[in-house]
Amino acid sequence: MIYKVLIFVFSVGCYAAPQQQNHANREFIRPCYLNDYNCIRDNLAANSKCNKNVVGWIPSAYMIKTFRFETPFFNASYIDNNLVVRNHHNCRIAEFFYNVKKDSAVLAVECRGLVVSSNRTLIQHNTFKEDSIYSYSSTWEYPIIRMTTHIRNANRMDVCNSFVYTDVAAMPKFVLNPNDKQTANFLSKDLSYLNIYERETFFYRGFGLFHRFISSIICNFGCYY
Repeated sequence: MIYKVLIFVFSVGCYAAPQQQNHANREFIRPCYLNDYNCIRDNLAANSKCNKNVVGWIPSAYMIKTFRFETPFFNASYIDNNLVVRNHHNCRIAEFFYNVKKDSAVLAVECRGLVVSSNRTLIQHNTFKEDSIYSYSSTWEYPIIRMTTHIRNANRMDVCNSFVYTDVAAMPKFVLNPNDKQTANFLSKDLSYLNIYERETFFYRGFGLFHRFISSIICNFGCYY
């Protein structure tokens, strides 16, 4: 149960923001102000094995050598080479609460102005045919991205195995530069399915972004991302 959480919260003097806590309904407990990362860190560490000795920051820009993701709707795979992520350090905790009745917790991160750029390989899969390969450089700027994880067993949290749902709340601005004529002829200018593409993209991308922020700023759960 969640008694360990409540005892720990009161012992360290953490408190809920008055506008966040509903005193008539103790099913949902918000023990910390969302900008009080020390309080959030203490709560998470008390109910898991996460390491509170975090680096405390994320570079304004960093590079990932290779990142692969899939878009099943489009029968395609993508490989981002020399992927550069910018403005990840501007993300913030957007929600944190315990559900006492269900012995669970919700932790969410919101990012504004996140920018990703790479030299991308697109692999188009075909039935009874060889794959088609295309190449282009791209930059994507996301106004708002919201990442949420629902953690079961809140007094023995297994955050690394909790799914991270990523909501691309606003479609990105982007620039594509084909590396050859074949790719230029292939790339579509029809944006009708952009929301589906982004939903599938962040099915893969969201987990890493979420846990890099949490493990660097809040508490390190040792998740592989």
